[in-house]
Amino acid sequence: MSFSGPDSFEPSDPHGLLFGDEPGISLLDEFADVQEVPADHAGRPGQPASSPGAATRRAAVAPVGRGHARSHLRRRRRRRQFLSTVAVALVVVLGFVGWYVYTREFGPTDYTGGGTGSVVIQVQPGDGADAIGATLSHDGVVRSSGAFTRAAAASTAAGSIQPGFYRLRRHMSGESALALMLDPSAHLVEKVTIPEGTTEQGVVSKLAATLGVPISQAQAAAKDVANLGLPEGYASATGGPPVSAEGFLYPDTYDFDPGTTVASALQQMTSEFTGEDRSISFADDAKKLGITPYQALIIASMAQAEVKFATDAPKVARVILNRIAAKIPLKIDASSVYAAELAGLNLSTVTYSTINSPYNTYLHNGLPPTPIGNPGESSLEAAVTPAAGNWMYYVNGDAAGHLFFTNSEPAFEAAVAACQNNHWGC
Repeated sequence: MSFSGPDSFEPSDPHGLLFGDEPGISLLDEFADVQEVPADHAGRPGQPASSPGAATRRAAVAPVGRGHARSHLRRRRRRRQFLSTVAVALVVVLGFVGWYVYTREFGPTDYTGGGTGSVVIQVQPGDGADAIGATLSHDGVVRSSGAFTRAAAASTAAGSIQPGFYRLRRHMSGESALALMLDPSAHLVEKVTIPEGTTEQGVVSKLAATLGVPISQAQAAAKDVANLGLPEGYASATGGPPVSAEGFLYPDTYDFDPGTTVASALQQMTSEFTGEDRSISFADDAKKLGITPYQALIIASMAQAEVKFATDAPKVARVILNRIAAKIPLKIDASSVYAAELAGLNLSTVTYSTINSPYNTYLHNGLPPTPIGNPGESSLEAAVTPAAGNWMYYVNGDAAGHLFFTNSEPAFEAAVAACQNNHWGC
């Protein structure tokens, strides 16, 4: 150390070797709390106690300065200990994370064999091999996600795994888990096939049986039409929205996940109808034809119910349009059959022309109030692209069910007689 004068003290540790280089702290700060002592205490050697400024310089420097310095050092020591603890904890955490990631991806030897027991896992839409592997690892199917991803990387079929639920086993090898997921038997689905022309009643009945819910619950879901996602632009004859989902439950084979509700299943069907509508420009073509999309859907449902061969559907659609233009009853049996089914009547004894129902097209001109079933693609296209012709009548023309079309009432009556005599279904 060096003194610049009798009244000053400067540190000789410019590089902070003793106390570090903490900003804002110097050795002078350690002696900032110097306490004054009475003037009659002894001064420094060679200096009279009564000299000017002596009272100020005479201070208990050593005791107070050392105590303050020790307090500062203790605080620094505690900070260092805290930082050391944090650093150790950080190293431990990073080490654990690294170990976890490594063991998960490249960890211990994979399980061997096909596993035991049973476990159901779910593949979400958009899941790739990494996400599936993580799910399998989490649910105890494979030992690590890497076991599955390595197996998937070696297989060209892994990309065909579809979203849904799969029944697998615990402690399977990655290869065994992949092989079982590619087996259709492991994919848990509730399969429902809706044939073309199936009525809403038929659809609801199938869904109730397949999804395992009471028929009353399924019927209630179907009646909540506003919740079924019907496409926009379809208005009934009264101008309001359709009062039922009839016609919008697109016929197809559906795979429903376990636990699917009837409402959700119906929504999938109406969604598929909407996709088909856009695909074939059904609503747009109906408007070009001069009818509303809902009227076209009703015509499509009637054509679907009347024909056995799709090639006859455009002609049936034309007959319906011709009879509407002529303002004469359609006299289509299929609509009266629909009325009888709604009323729960015995179809083997009912007389179609006498049923008291707005669906009785013998008694009422024009189209029935709703579709009478759920038409497929060919009938939808037929309704908006009807064949050109002046036909007003049709009847079964052979045993196979091909239809005979005519504009002549006498020719129609003769064809009906031939159909009845030959038992062609008239």
